Amino acid sequence: MGLTNFPNGIMATPNLGGNDFAGWFDSNVYFVDGDNGSDDNNGSMETPVATIQAGIDLAGPQDTVYIRTLAPDADASEPGTYEEDLTIPYANHGMKLIGVSPQFGSWGGPKIKNATAVALLTVNASNVHIANLQFNCTRNSGTYGIYLSGISGYATLAGSVGFVMKNCMLKNSSTTYGGVNIIGGYGSVIRDCVFYAAENAVWMSSGTLGSNQHRVINCDFVDNNGTALTTHITTHSGSHRGWVIRDCTFGGAAPFILVGANNTGLIANCHFQDLTATLANSTGGITIPVGTEVAVTGCSGGVGLDVIQSQA
Repeated sequence: MGLTNFPNGIMATPNLGGNDFAGWFDSNVYFVDGDNGSDDNNGSMETPVATIQAGIDLAGPQDTVYIRTLAPDADASEPGTYEEDLTIPYANHGMKLIGVSPQFGSWGGPKIKNATAVALLTVNASNVHIANLQFNCTRNSGTYGIYLSGISGYATLAGSVGFVMKNCMLKNSSTTYGGVNIIGGYGSVIRDCVFYAAENAVWMSSGTLGSNQHRVINCDFVDNNGTALTTHITTHSGSHRGWVIRDCTFGGAAPFILVGANNTGLIANCHFQDLTATLANSTGGITIPVGTEVAVTGCSGGVGLDVIQSQA
C-alpha cells in the first residue's frame, strides 16, 4: 500500500514524469519475544519469533525488528539474555533493530551476548539503525563486538555507511578488536550510549580504507569500577577525515582518546574525569600526533581545568 492522506489535500502517492512511487515507502515490522515466541512463527505481534536472528532473516530493506526484553533470570534484577551471534546481511539496507522494554535508559533494554567467540553483531548493510539494546561482549576477546563491515567488492564499507546506534549500552569489549569497530565508510552516528568497562569502545580502524564524518555524541565512557582502561576511543592512522567527538564524559584511561596520524577531527565539550593536566597530549590524556589536524575545544579535566590543544 502506498502513502495516503498527505497534508494539504493530497490523497495518494504522486506520479511524476511517469514514475509511479507507490510502494516506495512501504516497510514491514517483525517482533521478537524470547520468552513467548517461536522461530516457526511469522514474526507478527501476535505470533513473534524467539530469536533476534530469525527476525533479521524475515526482514528486508527498511524493515523494523522490535525485540522484547526477556524476563529477569531467577534472583536477578537485570533482564535475561539473548545469546546469539547476529548478522545483518547486505540486502537489508536501512533496517532498524529496536529494543522494547518497560524500563527506560540504556541499562533497561534487551540484553544480547555472543553465543560463540565470534562478532556479537556483524553489520554488512548500509544505513542500519539500532536503538535501546544492551551488548555484553564477554566472549569477544578474540573477535569484534559490533563489527561494521560489508561484503567483498564495491560494498566492502557498507556496514559503516550511515550506521546509527542510539541509547544502547555496550560493555566488556576487548583491546584487540574493540566494542564498535568502524571499517572505513562515512556518516555513522553513535549517540546517547553508555560504554562500560569497554576497551577501545569506539574504534575507527583500518588505515587503508579510511572514513569520513563519523560522529560520537553525548556518550558516557565508564572505566572498570575505578580501574583505568587502556583507551576508550581509537582512530586508526590513515585517511579518517572530519570525525567529531563531542559532549561525552570519560572515566579513567591512558589515554582517553588515541588519535592516529593523518586524521582530521574535532573533540569538543567533553569531560575527562581523571585528567589533572591541561595538555591534551599529557599522560592519561589525549594522544594527538604532530601535524594531525585535530582540534580540542571546550573540554575539561577532573580538577576543573580546561584541556587545551597540544600535540605530541
